[in-house]
Amino acid sequence: MNPESLLIEDNGKSVVKVGGFILPAENFNLAKFLRDDLGTTWLHAGGLPSTLRLIEKLDFEPGMRVLDLGCGVGSATRYLARKTGCQVVGVDFDPEMIRRARESTRGSAYANVRYERMDVLHTDFPDASFDRVVIQSVACFNDKPALFREVLRVLKPGGMVGMNEVTWLKPPTPQIEQVMCSTICETFRGAELAGEWVRLLEAAGLHGASAEAHPFNASTAYQILREEGVVNTLRIMWRVLTNPEINMRLSAMSELFRNCPEYFSYGIYTARKPSMR
Repeated sequence: MNPESLLIEDNGKSVVKVGGFILPAENFNLAKFLRDDLGTTWLHAGGLPSTLRLIEKLDFEPGMRVLDLGCGVGSATRYLARKTGCQVVGVDFDPEMIRRARESTRGSAYANVRYERMDVLHTDFPDASFDRVVIQSVACFNDKPALFREVLRVLKPGGMVGMNEVTWLKPPTPQIEQVMCSTICETFRGAELAGEWVRLLEAAGLHGASAEAHPFNASTAYQILREEGVVNTLRIMWRVLTNPEINMRLSAMSELFRNCPEYFSYGIYTARKPSMR
């Protein structure tokens, strides 16, 4: 299906019609919807599977210093710390995200996690502070060259960055971009083709950039249970069952995932800061 066909006129207004659902043709903030309406705590593309893939590719070792740039409410930050044994710092500019991240860590065993409110483009960390930097659904919202320069600055020589970002599989028309921004997430406004993400990483001075594409799929009940635990999964399921607006939004997204897989994905990217000679 060509996503352009989903953008229609309805009573003189431009809307998106997916299946039997009509959505306004305006940018949709998926992270806010997931956090505030649905109640999930994993807010980036691909959820837990994408974070697991980054862990596989970044060769973490216990005791490494890791920076999670744009950590949101901190679910992936805590998972990284628990899974790898690294010292992990989560950074986000949104004070509500940091408040929730700190609240979730308070009184727990996460002595190797801390959160700081900072601009991801201009952090307060000294040069060469971290062995690894993780970025998940953040670069698309920011000045990409500036972000990758900051990554290069805070990485130690030989350190690696791992990134998970929304990725076009083919160049979009303005109409296709609008359908994606309206139905799935406004992040598609800043999405790139895989080759362009690689070029931007290498233009910043990071070497050996690699890319792999993964399809968007609606989360299964098992994935939600792994990410959210039993209690929050039950809360989420209750919201889906009792709130028609939430049910409509999720159904429309799932319909687009099924019918337009050839247009978009999330990409897993890695690159390395050159070692000092």
